[in-house]
Amino acid sequence: MAAIDIVDQWGLEGSERIRLFGSIEQMVTLLTLPTQLFLTAILINRLGVKKILFAYGVFLSLVFCAYAFHPTMGLVISCIVFLRVFEYGLNKPIREIVFSQLPRNDRYKSSVFIDTFISRLGNVSGSGFILLAKLIGIGYVYMPLAAAPLAALLSVFGIKVANEVEGKEPVRVMQYQAEKR
Repeated sequence: MAAIDIVDQWGLEGSERIRLFGSIEQMVTLLTLPTQLFLTAILINRLGVKKILFAYGVFLSLVFCAYAFHPTMGLVISCIVFLRVFEYGLNKPIREIVFSQLPRNDRYKSSVFIDTFISRLGNVSGSGFILLAKLIGIGYVYMPLAAAPLAALLSVFGIKVANEVEGKEPVRVMQYQAEKR
């Protein structure tokens, strides 16, 4: 939500904004495929579940701080691309590894809960932060600072989840995938 306000401040019209976000999505798609094919397994094997789940909240917090202190179009584009490639190329596969450790019924409930409710809650809270900023007269660019601690909580939850599955974590992703077949 903060990125949209930054883009609005740069004066893009509706059709230009649609083209910009369409181009961003194309970049994300083009970068995610090679990331998943060539880097995901290597990073999971080297870093492990805990570090990757921890990193997501840290990265999101850093992006929010960057939006507050340096709200430029280039920053927005690079941050959106980086976060989405990280999400689709690394974070989503890690979540699937974590979910696979759960009993079948819990796996589906957890996956649906996180992928729908938590994601939508993040969107709604982002909109709420922007609305709150407008109502109390705080500059929109400073509202991401209020969201940064909440994003950092993702890291705390990531560590907790990783600790739960740590003993069950496969040594190597390739071994895990072979065992699953």
